[in-house]
Formats: sequence, C-alpha cells, structure tokens
Amino acid sequence: MRLPENATLMAVTCLIVAATPQDAYSQTANVDPTTVELTNGFDHIGAEVHSIDVDGRAVFFIDDGSAEGRPVVFIGGQGTSLAAFQLTEFNRATRLALGLRMISVERNGFGESPLDPERGYADYASEILAVLNHLGVDKFAIVAISGGGAYAAHLAAREPDRVLSLHATAASPRTLPTRSEPDCSVSMDDMKEKLTSYTHTPKNWWGVPGSPVLVIPGWQAEAYGDATRSFYVNGQLGDPTALATEYLLPCSEGAVADTARISAPAYLYWGSADKVVPVAAMEQWQAALPNVVRATVYEGQGHTVQYRHWDQVLADIAGVGDHTVLCRDGQTQLVANADVGSDAFLGNCAWQPAE
Repeated sequence: MRLPENATLMAVTCLIVAATPQDAYSQTANVDPTTVELTNGFDHIGAEVHSIDVDGRAVFFIDDGSAEGRPVVFIGGQGTSLAAFQLTEFNRATRLALGLRMISVERNGFGESPLDPERGYADYASEILAVLNHLGVDKFAIVAISGGGAYAAHLAAREPDRVLSLHATAASPRTLPTRSEPDCSVSMDDMKEKLTSYTHTPKNWWGVPGSPVLVIPGWQAEAYGDATRSFYVNGQLGDPTALATEYLLPCSEGAVADTARISAPAYLYWGSADKVVPVAAMEQWQAALPNVVRATVYEGQGHTVQYRHWDQVLADIAGVGDHTVLCRDGQTQLVANADVGSDAFLGNCAWQPAE
C-alpha cells in the first residue's frame, strides 16, 4: 500500500529527530528551558476589526481598551482606514495606563467599507453614533488627525451633550463656518486623475520623509499598510473614487457644521512648520469653537506633530491636561504645568536623539 505523501514526510521527520543526539540542542541553547515562563495567551498585534449592520449597510470599527476606560472616538486623516489608529500605538502602554478606550469607525469607501457617493458628513456621524450605541457608550471624547477634523466638527456638533472633550491635531478646518472658501470648480473626473498616483502607489500617500516619526521602529511600514488597506483590501484595486469623493465633500450641501453647538472643552495641537494644514487653520478652529482650553503650536514641527506629541494628546484626553509629558532625569514623566521649565524636553524620552 502506498502511503500518502504527507505521511511519508512525517515519518522521515521523526527518523531525523530520533537520530539527533540529545546534547546537540543543549550545546546551542542560550536559555534554560526550566526557567522560561511561557504565556497562556496571545501577544497584541493590532486591534480586532468588528462590523455591525446599520440600516442595511456594513459598518466596520475597532474597539480597543478596557470597557471601563474613557471612550475616545479616533478619526484618522484624509483617505485613511480604521487601521490608521495603529500608527499611534507606539504609545500603547501610556494609553492603557491612562485608561483610554479607543474606538475608530471606518469611513465611506475606504478599507472594507463600501463606497456610496451620496453619503456625507452627517451619515458618517450617524454611523459613529450607531457604533457607540451598540457598544453601550454614552459620553465620549473625540480626537481627529488632519483630514479627520472635517468629520470631527460634525460629530461634536451632532450630540454636544455626549462629548467630553474635542482634540484637533493638525486638523482640517474644511467644515468650519470660519473656513476658507473651498475650490469647488474641480470636476470629479479631474480630481480622480489627480489622485490616481496616490491610490495606485500607496507609498506615495503615506510616505513621510524627514519626519521625526521615522525613529519609531515599524512606523513607516505600518503606515504603508494602512494605505494599502484603504485603497485595496476590499477589491478597490486602487480606484481613486473614494478619495476624490472625500476631497470634494466640503463642496456638498450641509458641509458646514454648526460649531456654535459644541460646548465641550477643545484642545488644539499644531506644528509651526506644517505646510499641509498650516497654523492659520488652527486659528480658524479657535474662531469657530466656543470653548478652546488650549491651543499649542510646537516650534519646528510639521504635519506629523500629532504623533510626535501623541503622549500629550493622550494625557489631555484622559483629563490630566494640567500636567505636561516630558523627559526628566532619563524618565518620561507627567509634571504639573507650573513646574515645567522653558528648557524642558517635551514628550517621551525615546524621542531624544541617541548620543
């Protein structure tokens, strides 16, 4: 009788193992197997993606952190999927220590979310609220990065009594009543042609040459992964329609949010050298929001300022904004604002250049 091919391989493997002297392994081992403590679970490699049905439409989201933690709605930048949240997890230990539960809902046409060209800002806010209600979340904070700011303004104005705080990090002001008038003369076809190089080559979308975030191991690779998810994972094959739709959304009816309704304390974070969303945009947020607690401009920082100072953003979201994250005596610490000197090194000690 002829054995199946895999059975033959297994038999050969067993013979090889049996023929190997027992001390051959101990001669090369660099650990004592009797002292190794193995885990009974799995190590974290990323937030789990969930989905629910909202009025016949699949809505995808992540929910990462303790159910007892402070819920935070994370809204990533222009053309990003829910995986953009992973780009902040280099501070995961800090986030968990601060008790923050992060929730991110994928936007129309990106990642696994199907594209409906008729959906706008109000629809996305409705999807976020549906997810929050599904999770049993009442009050929540909002943090928005770059292009996510356009959506954050609508969400914060939609149900203001539920918003604990609003954090805009180099965030687009394109839906604020104080915004600069958008260019609505560009056709959908022209916009798609303009953006095709980004969606066909995701590296072009998420490449950040010269940014301080490149010192974070794996950050750039993770960013490329988000762009690939955004433009390919659901069979989009680099179709630029979703990205073009998002670019033109500020020209749609009802694009301007009623920011007078936003009563939550707001925190703004900008880089003085940001050429994508310059400091003038922060001033538009200041003029539009009734309750800006703090507006910080970090000297010399560009459009990735939110990552460079993400630890401070987390501290503010957690409600300890009267403290500053800084490096002192080789340790990353939360220090009362009154005790922070002008020469303090802000943020995690890991940002310091190697000597």
